[in-house]
Amino acid sequence: MRISLNNIWLTNDGETDLHGWTDAHDVRLNGRQIVQDAQFLRALAAQPLARGNRVNQLRFTVTRQHASVAEASAYVLTAFSSLPTDGMATLVCGAYGETAITCIFDAVLEEMPESIFHGTRTDTTFVLRGGLITTVSPMASSVVDGVSFSTIYGYPQGGSPDGGNLADSLSPSALNLDGGSFS
Repeated sequence: MRISLNNIWLTNDGETDLHGWTDAHDVRLNGRQIVQDAQFLRALAAQPLARGNRVNQLRFTVTRQHASVAEASAYVLTAFSSLPTDGMATLVCGAYGETAITCIFDAVLEEMPESIFHGTRTDTTFVLRGGLITTVSPMASSVVDGVSFSTIYGYPQGGSPDGGNLADSLSPSALNLDGGSFS
């Protein structure tokens, strides 16, 4: 899995040799819903109420091989202050030879709880926190009058409106004509 935040790669960028910079490993996701305990007068027990807010916490580790010990230690000391604090997180899922699936969510870089170096190697753990994670694939493209355009379909969380017909739940989220885009 490759992960970027606000177009800055936190994992391997897909172009660099994997021996120098790895994809995400030790990936953990903690999805939860915000719940409030309501205290009703003379009730036997509190009633938990779903507030309708959901949050995901994505934790992963990246290993990098640096050119020198100085570069590795400087990376460990400055990585948190040099990365974006929030933005669109892009997650590219898949392995070599597979068709990749791209997921996105609005996220903040909540913390980097552990960043250590062993000589020229660093192991950094990132924690991103945000809302619901959705897919942006598959891509449907067409050609009209010699000009190609594509529509990206996003699938709603929890399935389709009627509970089974996925085609009814597709909604176009972007359109690109002649290099310009609008939503």
